[in-house]
Amino acid sequence: MIKNRCGIFRSLELIAGVLLILSLCGEGSKDDDIFDQADLRSADLSSHNLSGAHLNQSDLSGADLSGADLREAYLRSAWLVGANLTKANLAGADLSGADFSYADLTEAELSEANLWGARISGAKLVDATLTKADLTRTDITDADLTGAEMTNARLFRADLTGATMTGVYLIGGNFVGAHMNWAEMTGSYLNRGQFSRAEFYGTDLSGADLSDSDFSRAYLMRANLSDANLNWALFAYADLTEAKLARSTLRGTKLSYADLTGADLSEADLTDADLTAIRLIKSNLSNTKMGRTYLQGLDLRGVDLSGAYLRDATIDRTYLTDANLTGADLRGATLSSVEMTGADLSGANLIRAKVDQFTLLSLTKANLEGALLDEELKRDIEAIK
Repeated sequence: MIKNRCGIFRSLELIAGVLLILSLCGEGSKDDDIFDQADLRSADLSSHNLSGAHLNQSDLSGADLSGADLREAYLRSAWLVGANLTKANLAGADLSGADFSYADLTEAELSEANLWGARISGAKLVDATLTKADLTRTDITDADLTGAEMTNARLFRADLTGATMTGVYLIGGNFVGAHMNWAEMTGSYLNRGQFSRAEFYGTDLSGADLSDSDFSRAYLMRANLSDANLNWALFAYADLTEAKLARSTLRGTKLSYADLTGADLSEADLTDADLTAIRLIKSNLSNTKMGRTYLQGLDLRGVDLSGAYLRDATIDRTYLTDANLTGADLRGATLSSVEMTGADLSGANLIRAKVDQFTLLSLTKANLEGALLDEELKRDIEAIK
């Protein structure tokens, strides 16, 4: 009997709370504190007008807020665990510190919402709109943001580990210091983004548009960037150890001092890229396009450059000892102080290539079987031999 009465009182309190909120919202109440710390667990508030409502530290876990109007509402440190917020309008709402774990925010409107320090882990935000939303230090681990619109959103030091962001639009986003390890971001639009010092360990960014973005000092170990658009991006001092960059485009990209040890750059386009002092030990550069590229101070010993396009490239003070350059196109390239002892240049094209005395000496110790050389270069090599 006591248990039944407690259940009845709980139901009456819930109904009274909901009615009070709905009536006051309908009357346009301006009482700033009237709804704070409300207990609305599992309440049905679907399609209701709660714009501007004060629900700070309220418990809305499991509540149905689908289609609800929560524009500019205050839900600071509120609990919305497992809540249904599909197609809800939370534009401009203050959701800082709120817990949306495992909530359904499919097609929800969150433009310019404040989600600073909020928890959205495991939540569903498919096709949600978060334009200019502030997700600073937000926990978005394992959340599903497939197809979300996040242009100009701020994700400074946010944690997106394991999140699904396939096809996301996040142009001009701020990801400085963010954690995106093991995230799924294939086919996403992330151009003009700020990713300095962000973590992408094992992240799948294949086919993504990352052009004009800043990845300086970012961590991209074993990240998958195959077929990605990285044109004019900045990767200065970035760690791309064992990253997959096959068929990616890096035209005009600045990779100075980046670490690409063991990276796969096969068939990548590095035309006009800045490769100053990058590490490419044990990397795969087969069939890579590097026309007009400037390579200075590199250690390319034993690197696979077979079929690489190096036409009109400038190679200066670089080690190519034992490198595989079979079938490489070096027409018009300028090679100065390049160590090529033991390099395999069989079938390579060196027509119009310009070499200094140091490089010439090392070429005499390289495999030039079937290589195309100017008559003058042939005579110089024979004279030294």
